[in-house]
Amino acid sequence: MLCCRSLPRGASTAPTMVSMISRNPDATGAESTDSDIRMAYRSITQHGSLDWLLLSYGKWSPGLKLFAAGSQGVPELKQYISESEQSVFFAFCRLSINGDSCFATITYVPDGTSGLRKARTTMASRTVQSWFKGPQATLTVSRLEDLTISAILDAMPTPPSSFPPAEPIPIARASSEAQGREKALPHAPAPIVRTASEPPTYLTPRRPPNFGDPQTRSEQREAARRAAEAEERAARREEAARQARIKLRREREAQQAEEAERMRREQVERDLARKAAARMAREDEERAEEERRAREREERRRRDAVKRAELTRKLEEWRIGEVRRLEEVAKAEDELRRKAVERRGAARVAAAKRRRDSHLPEGSVILSGWVTVQTPGSIAWRRRYFQLTDTVLRFYNRDKDVAGVPVDVIVLKSTGPLVKEWYEGFEELRSIPHSFALVLSNGNGEPSVMLFSDTAPEKDLLSGLLMTTP
Repeated sequence: MLCCRSLPRGASTAPTMVSMISRNPDATGAESTDSDIRMAYRSITQHGSLDWLLLSYGKWSPGLKLFAAGSQGVPELKQYISESEQSVFFAFCRLSINGDSCFATITYVPDGTSGLRKARTTMASRTVQSWFKGPQATLTVSRLEDLTISAILDAMPTPPSSFPPAEPIPIARASSEAQGREKALPHAPAPIVRTASEPPTYLTPRRPPNFGDPQTRSEQREAARRAAEAEERAARREEAARQARIKLRREREAQQAEEAERMRREQVERDLARKAAARMAREDEERAEEERRAREREERRRRDAVKRAELTRKLEEWRIGEVRRLEEVAKAEDELRRKAVERRGAARVAAAKRRRDSHLPEGSVILSGWVTVQTPGSIAWRRRYFQLTDTVLRFYNRDKDVAGVPVDVIVLKSTGPLVKEWYEGFEELRSIPHSFALVLSNGNGEPSVMLFSDTAPEKDLLSGLLMTTP
């Protein structure tokens, strides 16, 4: 539908203002316009900030609602029209031709829309046409590329200057609206970028538009109305035929269901008789099976009793052997401890005798040699060359480094060292031959260093000298 009228020259273009409302493509009718449509229509016809509006069906109500509105012309309008087969839109826009303003009402029905939906859209378009007063023509497009400025101009029934002044839509104002004040439409997100089928700016046509004869345009409108009515009647006939086919299909399904129920009952009776005979045979088999299982249980109990007796005997033999083994291990450990105590006593006596016979001045080296050391805070064993005096135990990396600075020094005189064997709380030394721990009297009882010598005599001599430190 197309409606054109003249407006004053020099109208200003305001920034785009868009109002987005939820859509319901299943709605079939059009209700009275709401306040948003009225304000957008008034802004367009009175040369306000908008130059187009787009109508669609609301999501929660069957009536037409304002879907979008803007001020950038047909290219912007097309960006908001969805190409889904389920979307139907009605648009009203203003075009500027040689200083005159024309108004166009457009119906967009995409390809693939069903005949029934098209018929309902035709009825809704008549309602939309009644909202926008003045001379009107029908402009219906099914593809976005067909919606161009040239197509709109070709559909105009009369030159723009021949249209009478436009009147506002006769809609009652809401009680909450102020007199003579426009309600601002809310801003919406930026439109989806879409390739437009015409340039984004308005261009002056190269030739005057062909508006045609008013009588011819009237006949065309009447032909379009009759075609719409014929299409609506065809849609109703198609719906009646579809309902008849559904009724016939349901009757056939009912007959098939009845026949299936009869056959099911006969099958149930046969199944019941077969199950009764099978149940009697199964009961006989179950009795025989129960007797066999009772014999098997008795035989299992007898075998289990024999196995338990054999297992008990083997466990008792193992326990006795384990007790004997533990006693032998304890005896061996006691023997090792006894020999270690005897060796320690002999080492102490030998070390004391060596100290008395040496007659060395204070600070002289009593003993030197090689020993493997593990210092506190380290898990690595390191081989060191040592020098023992009455006061300190010095460690060197090599025997040639004795003239230099030792890598570690243990002061003996002030700490009072204690020599401990593996059975005195140092189980980690049990598997290391010729090893012992040197515990310093530092208040916490922690071992300062653990050592092991290359031979048993070297261990006895070193540990004995450490135990006899003055």
